[in-house]
Amino acid sequence: MPDAKSFEILVVDDEPPICELLEWVASQLFPEATFINARSAQETLDHLDKKPDKIPQLILLDIDLGTSVNGLDLIPQLNDRLRGKTPIVMLTSSTEPPVVKQAYEKGAVAYTRKPDDLQGWRTYVTALRSYWHDTTILPTTIQS
Repeated sequence: MPDAKSFEILVVDDEPPICELLEWVASQLFPEATFINARSAQETLDHLDKKPDKIPQLILLDIDLGTSVNGLDLIPQLNDRLRGKTPIVMLTSSTEPPVVKQAYEKGAVAYTRKPDDLQGWRTYVTALRSYWHDTTILPTTIQS
């Protein structure tokens, strides 16, 4: 089990308020989490290159990143770079079945919709903590 404040979640979203909202809600409901925001595919890859020995426990990835490389294009790059050590969870507004299917085919482990209101974000963060922190054993938490 990760130590307090050591569960790093990389949020890849071109809207910083999403990460800020996650941080605020998590400060009450998921205090072990630290959220890092990357706003583009390149910023995400740069972040991972800067700290190759400290990879996040989880990645929350939006599809629309406001650049030519979208979240779906980024999934295979992340899986190659991280060698499958970090689960990629889509966190997006799109619920189009072909997009959902494509995300899973490219290697996302879950597909979640962005909540519409504060209570929805509270429910989301509670579920995020319960499943990814309390229940699941992640590759990044296993000592070699």
